[in-house]
Formats: sequence, structure tokens, C-alpha cells
Amino acid sequence: MLRSLSILALAAVFAAPIAVHADPITGTLSAFGTDTFTSNTVQFFSGEVAGGPGALTGTFALYLTDGNPINFLAGVLPYNQGPNTVPPAISPVQLFTTSQNGETFAFYMTDYNAMYVSNIPGCTVGNCLDVTGNGFFTANGVVAYESSPGSFTFTSQLVGGQTSTTFSASAIATPSAIPEPSSLALMGSGVLAMAGMVRRRMARAA
Repeated sequence: MLRSLSILALAAVFAAPIAVHADPITGTLSAFGTDTFTSNTVQFFSGEVAGGPGALTGTFALYLTDGNPINFLAGVLPYNQGPNTVPPAISPVQLFTTSQNGETFAFYMTDYNAMYVSNIPGCTVGNCLDVTGNGFFTANGVVAYESSPGSFTFTSQLVGGQTSTTFSASAIATPSAIPEPSSLALMGSGVLAMAGMVRRRMARAA
């Protein structure tokens, strides 16, 4: 019984990395919507997938279409200007989700860089809020994809007298590198060689 268990354990080490691997999320996702903001808060009212040709690619394009609703984090959201890391107690923050054709995508933010500016090139009227950040995407439903690193950009402009305005945003999923098939083959041949050594030692011990 002990001999059989030793060989099965080695076989499991070889099989596990291949059996549990899921496809990563790739591509870009663009959005438009309405919001309001101050120098330290932002609130989203509505959002939808948008941007025209080339704005929706990769995994996102397999399920989402222009006009599909995007649900941003609700309520008045505080932020700090400059580079920031989401506090550990609430990190990562689910910034938005969108669902269509049986698949739900979510973006979780881990850090961001916010700039509230006015009277500068590109923002000569009113106040502007530009935010970039990092985090990761998840996707579940028809297919359970591998969680993949991602980044986002957000820009909005509020002119004096307005109580709300529009924003544009985009996000890109950049999956981590995975082992090449050749690497998996080398690892597999090494494990099989180890299994052969165990079998030979068992034969001599018998």
C-alpha cells in the first residue's frame, strides 16, 4: 500500500498545474456615464459600455456590447489627491461590475492616483478630475476566468453651475505570464523520472 501511495503522490504533482488552470481575462473595456465630484468626493449616477470601434476587445468583447449598463460603487465616495493605496481594512474595493450574456465582470481597485485640477491645459473651464489606478478583474458565469491584473483611467469635467456632468473611463486587463508548454513538459519529464527512481528503489527493497 505504501508503494502505491508514493507513486500516486508524484503523479498528482505532475497533473495538478495542468488540470486547474483557467483562462485569463484579456482586452480593454471603455465606458461613459454621469457623475458629480468635489475636491475630495465623487459620486457615480449611471454608466454604460461605450467607446466605439476598438474600445471593447479581448474577453470583454465575447460577452459585452455597447450600451450595456455598468454598475459603479454607490454613494458619495471619498478620495485623497495624489497617489494612494486603498486602506487594508477595505482593500480591494469593488469599483464596478457589468453583466451580459451570462458573464459578470468585476474590477477591484487596490491603488489610485487622483488629480483635481482647474485652469490648466486641457481643463481651462471649470474643474477636472483625472484618476488612474490598478487592481484586478474577475469574471464568472458561463465561464469562470482566472483573476487577472488590470488598470483603469477616469476623467470628468464639471463647469460652474452644474450639479452633475459626464465622465469617460477605460480599463485594460493584463494577465500574468503563465508557464510555457515546454516548461510544463520539462517539469513533467522530471517528475516521471522521479517516479521511475522510486519504482526501482521499491523493487530492490522487495
